[in-house]
Amino acid sequence: MLSESLPHYLLDGEVPESRPLDQWRPAIVLAVVSTVASLVVAALAIAVAGTAESALSLLRAAVQTWLVSLGASITLDNVRIDVVGIGATLIVFGLTWLLARLVVRKSAVDPLAFGAKVGGITGVIAAICSAVTSSDSASTSLVRSAFGAFLVVGLASALGAAKQGDLPWLGLPARWQPVAEGAATATIGVLGSATVITLVMLNRHLDQAADVWASLGPDSPLLLILMCVLAAPTLILWTTSVILGPGFSIGPDTSVDLAGSHLGAVPAFPPLAALPDPGPFNSATILLMLIPVLSAAVGGFVAYRQLSRNVDPRWGRVVADTSLAGVIAGLIIWLATETSGGAIGPGLMQQVGPAPFETLLLAVPTMAVGAALGGIGAHYRYSRDFSPS
Repeated sequence: MLSESLPHYLLDGEVPESRPLDQWRPAIVLAVVSTVASLVVAALAIAVAGTAESALSLLRAAVQTWLVSLGASITLDNVRIDVVGIGATLIVFGLTWLLARLVVRKSAVDPLAFGAKVGGITGVIAAICSAVTSSDSASTSLVRSAFGAFLVVGLASALGAAKQGDLPWLGLPARWQPVAEGAATATIGVLGSATVITLVMLNRHLDQAADVWASLGPDSPLLLILMCVLAAPTLILWTTSVILGPGFSIGPDTSVDLAGSHLGAVPAFPPLAALPDPGPFNSATILLMLIPVLSAAVGGFVAYRQLSRNVDPRWGRVVADTSLAGVIAGLIIWLATETSGGAIGPGLMQQVGPAPFETLLLAVPTMAVGAALGGIGAHYRYSRDFSPS
């Protein structure tokens, strides 16, 4: 009698296949929850600023702020702003990652497929929001809104869905994991060094920053504090461009590179007080160019150690894989610095940041050579461990 009440698939020893909706439900939930949470954070920031005149204008401003944080450009009264606010992007990324960990904590999902679903759904939401909130006074780029949502939210969702110790590098084949390890190490080395240099410069010019703050006399200090914090990643990327050589500019009269600092009229913004004093730098400053080479060399060393876990790789593979790790690191750094350049506002802020292609032309070959040297050095040092005694 009991057997008659059991479902047929239990009697046959079969496990029912999950329905398509069951596979999509976590992705839909995460896309919606991530969007709502990001909008709430944006609305709170705008409410603190006190710039919204009504609930509808607050909602519109929150949506457009969220889209800009995803990488969308925005046009305000014929003034285009296309610099990506990396600080705000990191907030959305971290929030989505945390929510992804909560949504899939009891589910087994493929991280890449899950991230693609969440990113795709959020991209559609972002495109709709861009179209609905655009007006004559403020409009966002629909294409950049959708693509940014897919990239930022999708990647954060994939990383959040990956289980600890499972599918290293999101299922990247084992053949290419050493390359990924080397590229990540080299990238972290350069950006970490730029972070340290930026903090040192901010500390040295703390008095100037305080004077700028006092001259502004902000009515909403919390908003200015938030803006300064969110601007920090952009300053770090500008420092990265200096380390690589090309440097950056703020308008036509202000530029900083390894040769020196040329300061014209600088916008009154406290973090910009970290700019070096005008004039040529000490000749020892050129040693900063060793940072990308050394970081890439460490990345090449790490890549080799991953390659040589079981066998001693041939010279050709060592050079090819470590060079590829350096190339990937250089491309990542260039893409990151590329987002920090463009227009922030009118006047002096129409063109800020590093030159678009100079960083690419220097970062990729420099990192490739450095990584190859690190891999060759590691091969020379450790290949004897595989030789017969």
